[in-house]
Amino acid sequence: MTRAQSTRAIHGRRDQQYHSSIYPVYQSASFAVENSDEYDRYLRGDDEFYIYSRIHNPTVRNVEEKLAALENAEDAALFGSGMAAITAAILSVVQAGDIVVAARQLFGTTFRFLDRVAPRFGIQTVFVDADDLYHAPDAKLVYFETPINPTCRCVSIERIVSAAREIGAATIMDNTFASPINQNPLDFGVDIAVHSATKYISGHGDIVAGAAMGSKAHIKAVRDHRTIFGGGVNAQDAYLIDRSLKTLQMRVERHNANALALAQFFAGERRVQRVYYPGLSDSPDYELAKAQMRGFGGMLCIEFESLETAKTFCDALEVGLNATSLGSAETLVSIPVLTSHAFMGDDELRAAGVTPGMVRISAGLEAVDDLTADFKQALTRTEHAPHVCH
Repeated sequence: MTRAQSTRAIHGRRDQQYHSSIYPVYQSASFAVENSDEYDRYLRGDDEFYIYSRIHNPTVRNVEEKLAALENAEDAALFGSGMAAITAAILSVVQAGDIVVAARQLFGTTFRFLDRVAPRFGIQTVFVDADDLYHAPDAKLVYFETPINPTCRCVSIERIVSAAREIGAATIMDNTFASPINQNPLDFGVDIAVHSATKYISGHGDIVAGAAMGSKAHIKAVRDHRTIFGGGVNAQDAYLIDRSLKTLQMRVERHNANALALAQFFAGERRVQRVYYPGLSDSPDYELAKAQMRGFGGMLCIEFESLETAKTFCDALEVGLNATSLGSAETLVSIPVLTSHAFMGDDELRAAGVTPGMVRISAGLEAVDDLTADFKQALTRTEHAPHVCH
């Protein structure tokens, strides 16, 4: 019987010993054996044989199985951060001499890894505009995200996968902005979906984690890199993710509703130059997002005429927090050129579509009337901001 996502997020492994309703936290670095012959299971790669928590841990495994179910994947690997998941996923597919094709429009740290670190491993990245991924040049891997950080623009997953298959390339997609509730990339043929589990998956702003989901073969390769590089997550954080998954669907639904209401509010404000949100009916991505997403997400982006205006707006907030990250219960605002995309050059920012006056907004779970009132008073403060364009 196929269960709904909300049910899959709540029910995972069962405690067979004491039948506790919450799966136990195995806060142990190592696991003993009764006789040395049992290590044969480890040598055979048995996922159910636990030896050392850098490799396997029952609490972590419970969460991995839930995440795989939520992304309609065969398997998943949990990491200590989103970037640990992203880098392990990429390195599990490519090696020295291989080429990656990636969208210029990416999370800033992912761009920096591909542009500045991967070449040290002999891996070349060709950056193209996101729409050009529909005709990707020859490569071993195509990497992209949708909705795109921070502009919330969307690209067609199906068309990118089709183009990648024509050249025999694997695909990795960052699904952090959407969450598994709003969008499942593997349903469109993506090989590996990656997440910063810090965001919607954990949802409370109290842990840092990441995840990769895909076929058993792909995730085995990803997990092997995790074992070697040591980017795993501890059992306590895995437990907190398990706790958070139980409310994932209802949280995401509220994030979606609040983000749409805020986007509609900002669309009517003359002091905002542009609103980026795929759920607005006049968004250029509305029809595409409606076709490949079940919800439009909790992220939106607004644009002011200058960095100074953006700073004035963010600093004036009383309910919203001027903080990097996203997907938590609190509404968070950040200026990408100062946070997520801070170490990109001017040409790189232009290519990514990121301007100094942009403010990325992660709609939280507060009462939407309180949020709109807070944003309205902050907009009033921008009337007195110095209008200096950078």
